[in-house]
Amino acid sequence: MAIQPGYWQVIVRRLITTFIAGAFLAGHSDAGELLARDTPAEAVQQTDAKRPLRGADNSPETPLTAQQQDLSQDTRFENTTDRSLSAHKVNYFSINHWPGDGNAQVKFQISMKFKILEPNLYVFKSDLFPAYVAYTQKSLWNVGQNSMPFEESNYNPEFFLEYPLNAVIIGRLKLRHIVISPMEHESNGLAGVQSRSWNRQYVRISFGLDSAEKLEITNSLLADKALLYIKLWRASGYSDQDAYLQSIGSNDTFLDYMGHGEIGVSVRNFLWGGSLKNHQLDIKTPIFRDTDKPSCELEFRQQIPDMNFALYLQYWYGYGETLLRFNQFGHRGFAGLSFSY
Repeated sequence: MAIQPGYWQVIVRRLITTFIAGAFLAGHSDAGELLARDTPAEAVQQTDAKRPLRGADNSPETPLTAQQQDLSQDTRFENTTDRSLSAHKVNYFSINHWPGDGNAQVKFQISMKFKILEPNLYVFKSDLFPAYVAYTQKSLWNVGQNSMPFEESNYNPEFFLEYPLNAVIIGRLKLRHIVISPMEHESNGLAGVQSRSWNRQYVRISFGLDSAEKLEITNSLLADKALLYIKLWRASGYSDQDAYLQSIGSNDTFLDYMGHGEIGVSVRNFLWGGSLKNHQLDIKTPIFRDTDKPSCELEFRQQIPDMNFALYLQYWYGYGETLLRFNQFGHRGFAGLSFSY
């Protein structure tokens, strides 16, 4: 039988088309990923456009809309828990007066943590040795004064092991995390009589109240309806602060103000619903301190829809707002934005 002209060209084109389609269908396997990298994107798109989407039972499947695809991508990003770099404490940028006011002060905090080990590193597996290093910086910036000097910055590096447990205690109440830190340092980087620093070794235990409905994780807000944590520490390296108190005729000690631990409570989505439902209130205070030295910080965050920013409000009452202000009583509020990454 005579072969018609162009017969082999047709066969080659069909083989190429079949090869490209097979590579696309294997996209979720290692081989598929390799083939997808070697195949021109235009060819894959053309083939995909001609091929109907099918489910696991080979029945036609409705394609995802652009909005659904975006939501799926956002969910994958926000729920990623194995990223090497992530937020640690709340990141915010706030101010207490209009910039033209002479008492205007910007208060901001940058905080991040870095996971040291890969999931499987010989005997140091991340589930047995979940080691992190973290860095937090809190600064007071006097924007209302001439030359806009910084009053103080507190530098807070730490190393810790964070063990997620998620053990049910009763009902929806769960033991969420145990954090063990052999080293946490905080200092203000100033010299002379304004120098402040101390070290801590701590254990932090957190309990979560599971939400009846799944909560979106946005802007570092809780995945739980509520959370309670207790942080207990052994402090050292604060003799300069004690010497300063003695020099001004006080019999108090640094730990009378800062305590031997901290307790905090967070509540998620308790005020309103709708597009502004994502909000959170955080309250924390030192424990095992002098009862005449009160200290309390309240933070409120309201997520801005479709953004990685949240409206941020902070109110501080008592002592210990920063290291330089540890023995100064005050109460004031700040407003600004918090952010996540």
